[in-house]
Order: sequence, then structure tokens, then C-alpha cells
Amino acid sequence: MSNGKVMFWILVVGLLGVSLLIACGGGEEPTQVPSAPEVVSGAELLQERCTSCHGLDRVERESYSQAEWDASVERMREYGAELTDDEAQTLVEYLVENYGQ
Repeated sequence: MSNGKVMFWILVVGLLGVSLLIACGGGEEPTQVPSAPEVVSGAELLQERCTSCHGLDRVERESYSQAEWDASVERMREYGAELTDDEAQTLVEYLVENYGQ
């Protein structure tokens, strides 16, 4: 077999291999599974989300019931505090436990 024919068949086999990889998804990026949302503690939420507008002294001097902390956190959300419903609940539970009546 001449060198030209050998090179031809190497090229054909190579192209077939690349075609097979493309057809089987060899060129696609692996599918990434979204990670679970990070769970943030009430203390972290208080530090990260509440103190951006006011100091901790404002929280520390209060002694609210659960209903009062619920209302206070909801009011802060209306003012622009960025808290999901789950984060607000976590924050309220922390506030009641640490700064409640």
C-alpha cells in the first residue's frame, strides 16, 4: 500500500472518530446540577442583612415577643431588607431566642 493510501485511510478513520464523538455528545459541556441554596444562620443574617442599615445596638436593646419580631422583620423587608421567606423565618427564630421576652 502506498503512503498516499495509508494517509487517506488514517484521515478517514480520524474523521469517523471525531464524527462519532460529536454524535455521542463528546463535544458538550457536562450538565451541572444546581447546588442547594446555602443555609445561613440567624446570627449571620442579622450581621449581613440588618447591620447594613442600622447597628446591632438597635436590636440588642429590644425584647420583643415572636409576633413583634415577625412584624419588625416584615417591616424591614418592606423597607428593602433582602430576605427570602425562609431567611426571615430563620432570623425571627434567632431574634426570639436571643432577644425575645
